[in-house]
Amino acid sequence: MFKDALLRWLSVVIVSGTIISLQLVAGADWNFLKCFETVKRCPNQNVSFYLYTRETQENPTQLDMFNPQSIVSANFIRGRPLIVLIHGYTGHRDYAPNPTIRPAYFAYDEFNIISVDYNPLALEPCYLQAVRNLPTVANCTAQLLDFIIESGLIPLDDIHVVGFSLGGQTSGMIANYLRAGRLKRITGLDPAKPLFVFASNEYKLDQSDAEFVQVIHTDVFQRGILHPSGHTDFFVNGGVVQPGCDASTMMTTGECNHNRAPEYYAESIATQVGFYGYRCAHWYLYMLGICRAGGSDEQVAIMGAHTPNTTRGLYFLTKGFVAISIRLYDRLRRCANNPFVQQTSFTASLTMAASSLTVCILFLSILPTPAQKQQENKNVFNTSSCLEKPFRCPHPRIKFYLYTRRTQQNPELIDVLNPESLYYTHWNPSHPVKIVIHGFGGGRNLSPSPDMRKAYFTRGNYNIIIVDYGSAVTEPCLSQIEWAPRFGSLCVSQLVKYIAHHPRGVPPDDMHLIGYSVGAHIAGLVANYLTPSEGKLGRITGLDPTIFFYAGSNNTRDLDPSDAHFVDIIHTGAGILGQWSPGGHADFYVNGGTSQPGCASSTIFQTLACDHTKVTPYFIESINSERGFWAGPCPTLISYLLGWCEPKDSDYVLMGEHLSTQARGVFYVTTNAKPPYARGFPGKNRRTAKTSEYSGVRRK
Repeated sequence: MFKDALLRWLSVVIVSGTIISLQLVAGADWNFLKCFETVKRCPNQNVSFYLYTRETQENPTQLDMFNPQSIVSANFIRGRPLIVLIHGYTGHRDYAPNPTIRPAYFAYDEFNIISVDYNPLALEPCYLQAVRNLPTVANCTAQLLDFIIESGLIPLDDIHVVGFSLGGQTSGMIANYLRAGRLKRITGLDPAKPLFVFASNEYKLDQSDAEFVQVIHTDVFQRGILHPSGHTDFFVNGGVVQPGCDASTMMTTGECNHNRAPEYYAESIATQVGFYGYRCAHWYLYMLGICRAGGSDEQVAIMGAHTPNTTRGLYFLTKGFVAISIRLYDRLRRCANNPFVQQTSFTASLTMAASSLTVCILFLSILPTPAQKQQENKNVFNTSSCLEKPFRCPHPRIKFYLYTRRTQQNPELIDVLNPESLYYTHWNPSHPVKIVIHGFGGGRNLSPSPDMRKAYFTRGNYNIIIVDYGSAVTEPCLSQIEWAPRFGSLCVSQLVKYIAHHPRGVPPDDMHLIGYSVGAHIAGLVANYLTPSEGKLGRITGLDPTIFFYAGSNNTRDLDPSDAHFVDIIHTGAGILGQWSPGGHADFYVNGGTSQPGCASSTIFQTLACDHTKVTPYFIESINSERGFWAGPCPTLISYLLGWCEPKDSDYVLMGEHLSTQARGVFYVTTNAKPPYARGFPGKNRRTAKTSEYSGVRRK
C-alpha cells in the first residue's frame, strides 16, 4: 500500500499539481530501506565538500570540517571568487550542475569552486527524506563558509552560491545559518517545486536570502517552480518547453527541460552572444503574447553569470520555440473545430468534451503564433470578439436568464434597468437563489449550466439565474482578457443590487453564487462592489478557479474568504489550469486536487482539460446524491496520498451543495472513476443528510 501510494504520488502529482510521466519511475530502485533522515548536526559525514581550481580539476581537494586544518592548507586561489555549486535530487559532485558549470568557469578564468555533495541524503526513491535533509545540508554549507571567511581565505562578498533543483532551494536556506553576514549573490537554477509551493520562505529560496537573487526557470509545469523567487527571474521559452526536449530519447521531456537550466547558465559564462530577455510584468502576459520584445534598454537584461546585481523584475527570452509551436498550433486548430465543442450535456461524453472550445482557445492563446500564421492572427488584439464601447453595465453581451421549475425550457430575461422586470417573471422570493457563472467559452446552454439546472429542479424549487457572457468571449480578445472579468463582475454586482433593492427581492446574504473556472473569480470580484450597508454575499462556491490571471497575490482580484459569509472551493485541476492554493473557508482537493480518474488521455491537453472540467459533474452529483462526497481533513497532500491522515467520524464533512457552512480548513476526498462518482462515508453506508430544499445562508 505504501509503495502504491508513492507510485501514484510520483507518477501523477507532487504537491504542486506537477504532472510526472511514469517514465520517471520506470525501472527505479524502490528500496525504501535506504531512506533516512540524517542527524541534524554539523559537520556531517553525509555532507562532503570538494574544492576545484584550474590545476585540480581532475583531482579536487576534499574539505573536511572534522579536520579544519585541512581547509586552511587547501589550495585556495587567493584574490579569486568562490563559486559554490549545489546539486539536486539523486545528484552528486559530478552531477548537474557540476559537469557543465565547472569547466565553463575554468575555461573563462581562474576560480575557486566548491561542489557540495550530499548524495547519501538524496537517493532515489527518498524524495521526502531528501527534502527534510536539506536544512542540514544548508547548515553544514554555512558552517564551512563561515570558517572560510573567518580564516581569511575568501571574503564574504566574493562568494556566489549556485544551486540546481533541490540545490536551488538549499541555497536559500544557507541564509538561515550563515553567521558571517548576508551572501552577495545566489543563483537558483530551476529551483525544485515538489513540496516547496507552500513552504515558508525560511525553507526555500527567496529575495531575502542574498543581496541579489537570480532565478532561471526552464520547467515550471513539472519539476521547477513557477512563482517568481528572486530579485530577477528569467523564464526561458516561457519556462515551459525547451527546444529539442520534446523529442528527447535519452531522458523524459520534463527531465530535459529541467536540466537545461544549468546548461544555459554554463553557456552564459563565456558566450559572446548572451542570453537577453525582455521585461514583462507577469508570466501569463508573456505567454499570451501581450509583452513583446523591443523597447528601451531598461526593458532588456542579460541572463546568467553576468547579470548585474541591480537587475530587477521578470524577464523572458525565446530560443528556437517556433518549430514546437507550429506543430501544436495545427493540433489545437483541429481541437477548436471538434464537434463535441457544441455539446450541451456535460455528462454525455466527458473525455471528448475535454477538447472544448474553452481549453482550445486557452492553449491557442498561450502558445506563440508561428510565422506562417501571423497574418491570419494580426488582429487578435482587436477582433469582433472584443467588448464594444461604451464599457458600461448593463452590457448587451452580458445577460441574466432566470430559470424556475415552471420555466426550465423558456427562461426569462431580467432587465436590471427596469424595476418592473422582476414582476413579469416567475421569480419567487421564498425559493433559494442560485446565480451561476460559467467559464471562458461557456454559455447558458453549454455545460455545466443545463445539467446543473436539471439537478437543482429535480430536488426542488429554485430561482436559478445564469449569467451568460458567452457572446463576449467567443474568441480571444487579448487586449481585454485580463480586465474583462472585473468588468463582468461589475455587471453581476448590478444584478445583485437590483434583486436586493427590489420589493420582491432578497438581500445578498441569501444568495448563493456558483462560479466555474474564471467564473469563480468573477463571483469573488462581485464583493468589491458591495458596500457594508448593502450586505454581503451569503455563499460562493468556486469550481476549480482558474490559475490564469489569478495567482492569489491580490485578494481584490480573485476569490478569497472575505468575498462572502462562506466560501467553499473544489479543486480538480490544481496547479495547471486551476489554482492550487486554498482560497476559501473550506477547500476540497478531489483525488489529490489533480489527475482525476478517467481523465487519462493520449494528449496532455485533453488530460488537463478533463481534470479542470470534471469539477462540475462532481458538484452536480452532490445536489441529489444519496451517498454524498464525504471528505476528511488532512494537512498536506503527501499525508493524504500516503494514508497518514486518519480523521475521526466527526471530522468528515459533505463536499458540494450540502456542505455545512461551519466547515473550515482543507479537506480531501476520493471518487469513483465513473458515475456515480460519490463513494459515500468511508467504510460505512451513511447517506446524505436530508437538508431542507429551501435552506440558505442567512445573515448573522
